[in-house]
Amino acid sequence: MRTELSRGLPLVVLFVLGLGAGIWSFISPWVERYPEASGWSNSVWTGVWVGAVVAATSAISLVVVLARALHLALNRQSATQQIRG
Repeated sequence: MRTELSRGLPLVVLFVLGLGAGIWSFISPWVERYPEASGWSNSVWTGVWVGAVVAATSAISLVVVLARALHLALNRQSATQQIRG
């Protein structure tokens, strides 16, 4: 059981990094004040949309991994209580 929980830790780190990179890619045109005189180029919009997809995918995956870890921890706790009781 413990190995199941420890397997999720690298995924949590990976998805947190992915979430940060996705958010930065999404907001960087506004933070760095890209020129907007003639509108943004297609490459800027592609970066914004890719950042949104990476951030959303990482956030969803992070929730799934954390939910699975919580589920395993609660199952382990209930199994321990059943053995005692």
